Amino acid sequence: MDIKCIIAIGNPGVEYNGTRHNVAQRVFLELEKMQELGWQKKSKLRAEIGFWSNTTSKKKVMLVKPDVYMNESGISVRSICDYFRLLPSDLMIIHDELDLPPGKLKLQVGGRASGHRGVLSIQKMLGNTQFIRLRLGIGHPRSYSMNQSVSSFVLEKPSITQEPMILEVVKCFCKNMDLLFEMEVMKANSFLQQRLI
Repeated sequence: MDIKCIIAIGNPGVEYNGTRHNVAQRVFLELEKMQELGWQKKSKLRAEIGFWSNTTSKKKVMLVKPDVYMNESGISVRSICDYFRLLPSDLMIIHDELDLPPGKLKLQVGGRASGHRGVLSIQKMLGNTQFIRLRLGIGHPRSYSMNQSVSSFVLEKPSITQEPMILEVVKCFCKNMDLLFEMEVMKANSFLQQRLI
């Protein structure tokens, strides 16, 4: 995967920390335990920017935390792409996924937004769907027989049983990033699935 930029979308503000909708940003929290990421606020780009270094190839990858709300993610992503002259194929977008249960993930290129407004915003602003997506499972309220709207479900924190499953997936991805970035997307996805069995 020739990725130049990883963008973890979510909602800004401490009140959203730890919620299902912000599960993507846990990847950066985990990476910070492994190496200094050097975050800097870039107001004009509507984002915070840091850098992760591949310890084997020494290649640097830009990390981005948009400071816009989830449904406006495309604004920040488009600004980043325009400023740094990045193509959609240079990006990995990390986001929460209702259609996968906690403890599951999927790496893919493109695909429909399936109602995820953050992904839809990015697709619309870029006019393109061909970026890599890391979909982190959070489950769907109906799969838990919950009579709850999706919009309120994603703004809550995972349950005590779901939390460790989500964390395991995040740790698995972060621990293997050096290897994953040397693989094609489908092979990287298969590698991760095997590690999570």
